[in-house]
Amino acid sequence: MGSPISCDTCHNGLGTNTLNHYNRANARPGSDAQRVPPGDAAFPATYDAQSGSSSFDNGAALSCSNVSCHGGQATPNWQTGALVVNDRCTICHVSGTTQFNSYASGEHTFHVNLFGAGAATCALCHDTAALAVDHFTTLADNSISPAVASATIGGPFITTFTAGAGTSGTCNAACHPGDRTW
Repeated sequence: MGSPISCDTCHNGLGTNTLNHYNRANARPGSDAQRVPPGDAAFPATYDAQSGSSSFDNGAALSCSNVSCHGGQATPNWQTGALVVNDRCTICHVSGTTQFNSYASGEHTFHVNLFGAGAATCALCHDTAALAVDHFTTLADNSISPAVASATIGGPFITTFTAGAGTSGTCNAACHPGDRTW
């Protein structure tokens, strides 16, 4: 099985220095970045989401689905889509997801009901800069990340309402009276 930064993680059998890799890379003429068609995706069963077996639509959608790395959700188109961590949290983290990364876990239900479901709500308490470092680097299997979500505490609500505790993971004052520590 490949690592999260290995092509073989999703493209088994198209490894570097193989004829398949060469044939795929030279399948279209031109020099632009999108001339290469997507390589055939073949996921080990380790990456299957609880919602079903992982798959890739190699047609017009060019999207993965039922992959644990993406919370079992369909990905954006791999050639034309984008997934910006800072504002697209709910692409992978959806209510009721079968992959254990629902935004409705823990105290999130209270916050979602109060502020609404969306990335802006997530960013109130979760520091997306901290997420960018390790959020996708530990996806070698369906355990996702060994780090706890509290490691990302530090959004604007924390720095706005907590005097000097913006990076300590402490919420208090208006939102969490009693100096609650995460």
